[in-house]
Amino acid sequence: MRNISILISGLIISLMIASCVKKETNQEEQTQVVSIKTSVVKFGEIDSKLTFNGKTVYLKKNMVASPISGYVHKISIKFGDYVKKNDLLFEIQTKENKALENSNSGNMGLIKVFAPSQGVINTLNITENGAYVVEGTSLCTVAENHDVLVQLNLPFEYNSLVKTGTKCTIVLGEDTKFEGTVYQILPTVDEANQTQQVLIKPHTNKKLPENLNLTVEILKARHSRTYLVPREAVMTNETQTEFWVMKVVNNKLAIKVPIKKGIENDITVEALSSTLSNTDRIIIEGAYGLNDSTVVRIVK
Repeated sequence: MRNISILISGLIISLMIASCVKKETNQEEQTQVVSIKTSVVKFGEIDSKLTFNGKTVYLKKNMVASPISGYVHKISIKFGDYVKKNDLLFEIQTKENKALENSNSGNMGLIKVFAPSQGVINTLNITENGAYVVEGTSLCTVAENHDVLVQLNLPFEYNSLVKTGTKCTIVLGEDTKFEGTVYQILPTVDEANQTQQVLIKPHTNKKLPENLNLTVEILKARHSRTYLVPREAVMTNETQTEFWVMKVVNNKLAIKVPIKKGIENDITVEALSSTLSNTDRIIIEGAYGLNDSTVVRIVK
């Protein structure tokens, strides 16, 4: 009888232990753990830049005109050629020489036209021998390509941001950037577009052709000693009137931290919040739809 009682007591204890284990297991199953990726809050500097389209122009262009009336006897250049100062460009034949060309008049009456400066032939108005030109006719233009500038049409509302000597960044492509300085601001405004022409001197050794399209970045504002978070870490409501990040506490709990956005760019947002520090880790993947105080697991 005593053995039976002991057996029954053991059975009861076993059932109680099994019940407790099952209950704990069920509680763990009900607690959903979300896998996330995190990044640290940074403390530093961020810029706000305005971006405008620009194009290259040659500041100095020397028109080469015919010194006399006569016939184009020889053309020594082609469009796009690079010439040096005093290189031969044209020979103009006088009307008198033309009339006597079959009487062995030699080079008498052939007027040579030379390049007034080094540069590129960026316009060529006479392309065939024998053409008749009057005195002062434009034959070509020599553009001094070492004096290339970048021209942009700046909306006048941003006039206060740009002064002579203002530094800017010139962008040719994702991997090609170089600095520039505002060289001149023209004192007129386009009536239709209300834009003002700004000329920028590029600081580069590259030979830039004329009419090359590029982008100019001008600094609008700069904030230093501020908290910065990755753009993908910032959550918002449907009306985009509230913003927050999810901070991870003790490597296992996600806490909602409201922020106000300051300066932002394509990859970083300035987070204005009194409860963030540069030792905090915030969720950059897995935070969408996450409730406050959710249990999380950090994965690499």
